[in-house]
Amino acid sequence: MTARSSAGLALLAAFLLAPARPGRSQDPVVAAAGDIACDPADPNFNEGNGTASYCRQMATSDLLVGAGLSAVLLLGDDQYENGSLAKFRASYDRSWGRVKAITHPAPGNHEYNTAAAAGYYAYFGAAAGDPSKGWYSFDLGGWHVVVLNSNCAAVGGCGAGSPQEQWLRADLAAHPGVCTLAAWHHPRFSSGTHGNDPATSAFWRALYDAGADVVLNGHDHVYERFDPQDPDGLADPTRGIREFVVGTGGKNQTPFGTIRANSAARSTGTFGVLRLTLRPAGYDWQFLPAAGGSYADAGSVPCHRAPRPRRYVALEPCRLADTRGSPGPSGGPALSAGTTRDVPAISSCGIPASATALSLNVTVTRPSHAGHLVLGASGLPGAGTSSLNFSAGQTRANNAIVEIGAYGRVAATPVLTSPAGTAHLVLDVAGYWE
Repeated sequence: MTARSSAGLALLAAFLLAPARPGRSQDPVVAAAGDIACDPADPNFNEGNGTASYCRQMATSDLLVGAGLSAVLLLGDDQYENGSLAKFRASYDRSWGRVKAITHPAPGNHEYNTAAAAGYYAYFGAAAGDPSKGWYSFDLGGWHVVVLNSNCAAVGGCGAGSPQEQWLRADLAAHPGVCTLAAWHHPRFSSGTHGNDPATSAFWRALYDAGADVVLNGHDHVYERFDPQDPDGLADPTRGIREFVVGTGGKNQTPFGTIRANSAARSTGTFGVLRLTLRPAGYDWQFLPAAGGSYADAGSVPCHRAPRPRRYVALEPCRLADTRGSPGPSGGPALSAGTTRDVPAISSCGIPASATALSLNVTVTRPSHAGHLVLGASGLPGAGTSSLNFSAGQTRANNAIVEIGAYGRVAATPVLTSPAGTAHLVLDVAGYWE
C-alpha cells in the first residue's frame, strides 16, 4: 500500500472515530424569499421604494442587511418581468443586491422570460451554477442545502429519470446522515392561486426517500407553512418534509385558493422573509414581516437524521465475503478489472441497520495482474478509498475502515493493469460504528 493510501485511511479512521462535531457558537442563520424585485418600468416602482402594496423589495431587503446572516436563499422570480441583466442591475441590485455576496439563487419562470435565463446567469455568475442546468448544492454548518431548477422544460425535465432527478438522488446519497434543506421555485403543494404543481413530484420523492427535512418554494405570492407530509400529500409527522411557500419578497401579494391538506399557517398581505436558524440537530423558523407588517409565525423542531456521536461495537471476526466460494451476493465469480461488486453488509454477521461504517480485514488473492483495490460505500460516487496494492499472483491483506452508506452495502472495485484481469476478494468484519 502506498504512503498516500495509508494517509488517506488514517484520516478516514480519525473522522469515523471522532464524535459528531458540536454546534458552532453561532449556528448558521439564513433568510429566504422569492418573487422579489419589480420591473423598473412598473408604475409602482417609485425609484425602487415601491408603494404600500407593490414593489416592496427595498423594505424586505432591509431585513437582510446587517442582520448577521450566513446565507440568503432566493426562491425564484427574483427579477420581474423577464429577468434581463439590465433589469437586475436597475432593480434587484439596489435592494437585495446589497447581500449578493452571501446569496444562493434559484431561478423562476420570469427569469426564463429572457432566453435561457441569460440575464439571471450573467448577474449571479458562478453562484447560480451551470447555466445549462441551474441546480447545485452546498454545505452550511452541519446542513446540506440543495438548490433545484423547476423550470422543467428548459433543463431536460424534472421527472423520475431526468438528468436533474438522477443528479439529486446521487447528491443526496453522497451526503447521508445530515440535516437537509432543498429550495426551488414552483411548489409541489400550495393553497395559493397556482396551487399544487405535480411537475416537481419526483423531487419530493427523492428528498423523502433520503430523509430530507425542509423544502422552500415561491411562485405563489403568499406565505404558507405545511406540516410534514409525504410525496402524496399525506400527513407524515415521522418522516415527512415540511414545506414553506415564501413568495413574499416584494413584488405583490395574491389571494389563496383551495386550502390544501396539511396547511398549518397562512398569510397574504404581509411582505417579509423566512429566517431559519440551522442547528446541528434541528432548526428554528421565524417569518419576519417588513416594515408595516405584523404577521408572525415561528417554531423549532429536530431534524429527521440529526447527527450523533459514533459508537464502536466489536464483533467476533466474521466472513462478510469470499469470491473463491460458491456464486452468490458474497461469493464467486472473481471480480473483473474496473467492475464494482456490491457486498451486502446490513443484516450480515450481526451488523444492524444502524451501522454507518465497518472495520474490515481485506484480502486480495489470485490477481491475474498488478493493481489496487478500491473500497467504499455502495451508491456514493467518488467515496472509494484505495485499501491495498498488489502484484500479479500475490496474496495481500490489510485493515480498512469503510463507510456503508444509505444502501447498506460495501462496494469493491479492483483496478488492474489489464482491462481483462480478475482478482478474488475476501472480506472479514471485526466491528462497526453506529
